[in-house]
Amino acid sequence: MNRIYILYHGSFGELVIDHLIKAGFADRIVSIYDLKVESVSLDEPEKDIPRDLPVGECDLLLVLGILPKAGDLVPIIAEKTGAKAVLWPVEDPNLIPEGKYSIETELAKKNIHIEFPEPLCSLETSENEAVKSFAECFGKPQLELSVDTRKKVIEQVRVIRDTPCGSASKVAAKLVGLSYKDMKSLEEQIGQMHDNECVAFMGPERPIMQKAGRLLVEALKEALS
Repeated sequence: MNRIYILYHGSFGELVIDHLIKAGFADRIVSIYDLKVESVSLDEPEKDIPRDLPVGECDLLLVLGILPKAGDLVPIIAEKTGAKAVLWPVEDPNLIPEGKYSIETELAKKNIHIEFPEPLCSLETSENEAVKSFAECFGKPQLELSVDTRKKVIEQVRVIRDTPCGSASKVAAKLVGLSYKDMKSLEEQIGQMHDNECVAFMGPERPIMQKAGRLLVEALKEALS
């Protein structure tokens, strides 16, 4: 995995950072910064860059849960860090940057790639090498199973690709010993396990948590097939 600089704010960012470190990728993280900025000057956004912002070169700038009005700082920070790409997942529609289009335009001028996966665990691959490198390790969950075909019981689960927040590996640890005779019942169990771990937005107008749960169920069904 390439070098990652993480800008975050809130519980989702904390969850992802904690999991990346526990998963053995601490040496790939060049800087971590809690961007608490609530608003940015439209005319001179560079003046609102925090003075204690760490300086570190990276390949990928990972943006997690920062406040909507802080978004205009991202192109500036991306350029300062030498990022080749920005990965900015949508886990909560209330945190979508207010100037999303202008941010994309500004980054394009700087020849910096950007993606907004919704949710981050839907990320499977990318044409951009920095994003692709991240997605090879974290993103759309992928499992490998050993089963007792006679009893239709899951005996072992190996996580090939984990979700960035670690929900896939946490649920996978609970699947051993479960029966897959009744797939509807198993899917419901997995959905409940997932929802207990996921912090993505849940609501009828934008069911991001439910989408993430379906991705995990699909990973299990694919492994069983």
